[in-house]
Amino acid sequence: MKILYISQWFSSIGGGGEVVFQDLAKGMARQGHDVDVICSQIKTLNYKLKNVNEHRIKPLLDIPPPTLKQNILYIINALIKGSTLLRNKNIEIIHANNLGSVIVGVILSKVFRLPIVVTIHDVFTTSSQDHWEQWTKQGSKISKITSKIAPVLEKITVKIPPDIIHTVSNITKEDLIKFGATTKIKVIPNGVDLDDYSILQSEKDYDRYVIFIGRLVFYKNLDVIISAFVDVIKQVQGSKILVVGDGPMRKKWEKRVTDLNLQENIKFVGYISDKEKINLLSRSSALVLPSFVEGFGLVILEAFAMEKPVLVADVKPLSELVYNNIDGFVLPVNSPKKWAEKLIYMLSNKEICEKMGKQGRLKVEKEYSLQRVVNNMESLYQGLLGK
Repeated sequence: MKILYISQWFSSIGGGGEVVFQDLAKGMARQGHDVDVICSQIKTLNYKLKNVNEHRIKPLLDIPPPTLKQNILYIINALIKGSTLLRNKNIEIIHANNLGSVIVGVILSKVFRLPIVVTIHDVFTTSSQDHWEQWTKQGSKISKITSKIAPVLEKITVKIPPDIIHTVSNITKEDLIKFGATTKIKVIPNGVDLDDYSILQSEKDYDRYVIFIGRLVFYKNLDVIISAFVDVIKQVQGSKILVVGDGPMRKKWEKRVTDLNLQENIKFVGYISDKEKINLLSRSSALVLPSFVEGFGLVILEAFAMEKPVLVADVKPLSELVYNNIDGFVLPVNSPKKWAEKLIYMLSNKEICEKMGKQGRLKVEKEYSLQRVVNNMESLYQGLLGK
């Protein structure tokens, strides 16, 4: 098949949803399909996928989220590049990922009469009434107009009629239906390429630190971990948190760390390479993901692949991915005391971390391999094409 993917970041800098598309493109190319991708130029990009034709267009993006102007420019340039590709290559199917990319993909599919799959990872408008207002309060880079425009764009993304909507969890499927989606919805959960976690030959250990990996946006709820660590350091000497990622909340959370005099215990390392990320993950005691909104939580699978337990907030689908007291813990969203209790327990019990981590690895091998995702998506494409 000749497949065109449209994904704004197509880089881990853009979050787990973008990693999903990277892995999907890589997997389809490995299966022998001809894969093209339209995506933005990334300032810190230092690698390229094998056998995947990347078409990186302006604007040049740095730290998310992109501005309103950058989003508009991306949509215009993606339409131009997509039109050129579709005129010159015998593309058979389009697959687009979230908001602006979906708008581009649907327009191209209508003009060139091609089937389209749209991936929607989560529906933020249904998560809370003030989600987009909170979004605009994160930093000066984010326009106040976003709180008005973003819900409209999200509504358009859900309402415009693709051939099929793909999502990654049942909870997001329910949200899509509540939000008015009428197109057929197919749930295919995320997966990870287990080779990525074996090839690097990382030396696994369970040092006295936990790791957070993700965009630093308000709904990641890092406040609860920062607050919990006030109690943790009293019980576990030398314990640390490594915060991997960046975003509009970084300065506010760094100030919170300073105000609590936790600079020696909570380190913000920013964006790092995938190899560095996996190496840090390989020596951690556990991954923490206290988000109160998530479409899936791909980093959970990444942690499990490295045999690390995971502590998550008690929200779906996180509470469905992690089995409480088996491969991690499910904790109240806003209870620093509960988080502190389990963090102390994990950081003090290397054997428990190792035992839980092995359970997580078994789960990924059985249920969440990238090959399974690629096979399911390949079948979906073939069904749309009548093959």
